[in-house]
Amino acid sequence: MAITTKTPWTADELKRLPDTHRYEIDEGELVIVSPAGRRHARMVAEITHRLTAFVRQHNLGEVGAGELGIYLQRAPQTLRGADIAYFSTERVKQLGDTKGFVDVPPDLVVEVHLPDEYDMPRKVEQYLRAGVRAVWVVDPDAWTLTRHAPGHEPRRWQDPASVVEEPLLAGFGCPLGELLGTA
Repeated sequence: MAITTKTPWTADELKRLPDTHRYEIDEGELVIVSPAGRRHARMVAEITHRLTAFVRQHNLGEVGAGELGIYLQRAPQTLRGADIAYFSTERVKQLGDTKGFVDVPPDLVVEVHLPDEYDMPRKVEQYLRAGVRAVWVVDPDAWTLTRHAPGHEPRRWQDPASVVEEPLLAGFGCPLGELLGTA
């Protein structure tokens, strides 16, 4: 279950918290999320593997995974942990030698939706408002993937044989069942 606090938080304060949970900051409010389970981890690993292989093969930038901290807003602070983030070559150059949380919005964010993440629509809106070009939301219970992008209606894939394509990664295509590790 996600728990929020009303005391303004910053990313610097996260360092003093125990690593027993995952933390995000939503407009200054601390959000505590339980650790992910096995199915979530397997889906994140499979999607990361497929995206990374494609991005490397075509020299398109880099893919990061594992709750990468991304500043979406500085005042009040919003810091979200993306399950997976793709940065184009242009945005990788903007990142430079960043060792901590990143200030540059990824081109693509993938979120594998957990039942306790009640705020997923808000997270999608925050990502897009910050300059993320597309957000994939995977629903592991429904075995669906929904793509959100500014100026476009959400696109949903639900048939395991349907091919998920991403315009930001020209030529990328993968059957939904394989992408989610169910085929």
